Amino acid sequence: MKFLWSFFLLTFTLWSIPVDTKLYEGENTLTYYEQLSQKLSNITPMDDEEAERLKNEKVLLEKLRTLITREPQVQTFDISLLEKETIGETEFMKQFELLSSALEQKNKLETMQVFTQERLGYLKKTIESITDPQNKNLQLYQLQFAYYKLKQRHDELTVKSLTPFIEEGENTLSSLIAKVKFDITKIESDIAKAVKALQNINKKLIAANLTKERELLSQENISKKLSEKIENLTREKDKTLLKLAEKELLAGFYYFQSKVFKSVLESQKEIRSILSQLSAQDTLLYAKLTEFERLSKESEEAIDYNVLSLREKLLSSFEKFYDSFQKPFVVLDETPISFLSIFKLLGILLIGFIIARIYFRLFIMLHKKRKETRAVSIKIIANIGVTLILFAAFVIALGSIGLSIAHLAVIAGALSIGMGFALRSIVSSMISGMVLLSEKYIKTGDYITIKGDLTGKVMDIGYRATHLRTIDNIDIVIPNSDLIDGQVINLTMEDRVRRIYVPFKVPYGSDIKKIRSLIINAVTESKIKLIRDIPRKKPNVWMQTVGESFIELELLVWIEGLRPSTRSNLLILIYETLQANGIDMPLPQLDVHMNERKRSKRPKSGNIARSVTP
Repeated sequence: MKFLWSFFLLTFTLWSIPVDTKLYEGENTLTYYEQLSQKLSNITPMDDEEAERLKNEKVLLEKLRTLITREPQVQTFDISLLEKETIGETEFMKQFELLSSALEQKNKLETMQVFTQERLGYLKKTIESITDPQNKNLQLYQLQFAYYKLKQRHDELTVKSLTPFIEEGENTLSSLIAKVKFDITKIESDIAKAVKALQNINKKLIAANLTKERELLSQENISKKLSEKIENLTREKDKTLLKLAEKELLAGFYYFQSKVFKSVLESQKEIRSILSQLSAQDTLLYAKLTEFERLSKESEEAIDYNVLSLREKLLSSFEKFYDSFQKPFVVLDETPISFLSIFKLLGILLIGFIIARIYFRLFIMLHKKRKETRAVSIKIIANIGVTLILFAAFVIALGSIGLSIAHLAVIAGALSIGMGFALRSIVSSMISGMVLLSEKYIKTGDYITIKGDLTGKVMDIGYRATHLRTIDNIDIVIPNSDLIDGQVINLTMEDRVRRIYVPFKVPYGSDIKKIRSLIINAVTESKIKLIRDIPRKKPNVWMQTVGESFIELELLVWIEGLRPSTRSNLLILIYETLQANGIDMPLPQLDVHMNERKRSKRPKSGNIARSVTP
């Protein structure tokens, strides 16, 4: 497969038409042009298309003859000005114009090099893709390729010749600027006149454009008279802008000569503004501005200039950044909203949040200093105050960007239904939290039991949820609405002392009084943390149930707080006490009675009566 592919490429290369290098290389190029010219003269076109192609080939051939003999023009500066003590504005600006034109030409040629190379690449591929030497467009492509090749070569030579010329001109102007005698009074007067003329032209343009808009509202096209008027005003505006730029350049050179670098930067800024206002790009004015900035940077006082220039660039960058932030990106209720507005809103909300946090902490400190004040009351006041501060900050933030609560009424109405369904649980929990904080049924530090088996200590009661820590040191966040709607057992609501029940069983035939006395004595003498000194809260044993195979008793004791291990310790104590006194735990008993009757040959059913003691 690789061999076939290589063979195909070799065949294609051999049969493709190469580029005719004799059109732009070699010593006999002009002779070759004469031969081609004679050949083209002998061709008689058969149709209009061939006649047009023949005409283009002859034109290209003449251009080739011109290019191959043309040499880059060498320009010179008037060096005699260096010998004078003073020179006028006109003489200096003439040399500056010459330098700027050379820089403009160099920039254009360097830009054109890229496009010329792209065209050469395209034409070369087109020529090499042709395999028929008799192709009617082949000669035209060859001539066109040669033209761009010679043009590229001529442009490169021109750029090379312009480079030393520009360097010489920059050095000459750097020496001449100190000798120029500027009439700053006349320059400033001309600038003022140009600015005034520009303002009048702008007013006329605004009026003409408004007329244009009115005409477009009533018809598809504007009148010819109005179109010509706008074009004339635009041309007049461009001329006035260019005149103003020339005067700003003169003023800038004067300020540079006087070492007033701040004014130099102002002049450069004005010229850049003029460049942006022109209806079309003016490459010559751009070259003048470039040279003016270069002369300023490379002067003896370049340090002062560069420091100010850097400062101006930073300020300009900040202004652009600030303007982009001020630019509206959305309009809400006829109020433009920008990124700056959003940051302002967020900043005010952040300040409000910080104030709310400070307010909340002050009330916490007040609670620590004033022990007589209930913690729940302090927290209610703190939370209400935080809510009011945040709401006020929200209203102020909306007002800072031009909005108000009334402006958001329509949006709020549209979103109220959806938000009502989405936030109903949150709102319910928040209201439940306010109820819990205002009531005394559940407080921070209480031990509560919810959902039958979930017991823990209340660590904190928030607006939306309550923080509960179980005896296993597991933190659980419970919505406040669950505490309000469900049943809650508060184990330490008013008094931390509570009674617990420890059930146990003994077999039939046991001495209940003896067992009761043994258990009470054992519990009283034990080291388990119980209440023993209060007469009404001493340990006691009650008979609870007479079961089928056992008697169920209950040990009643009073304890303080929540001690999960107490029940386990009491059960162990009861078991050890009964074992030590020879009292066994009851085992289940079952009596089965069997009654047998004969039917047919074998019994169909019956009851068995016997006593089983496992």
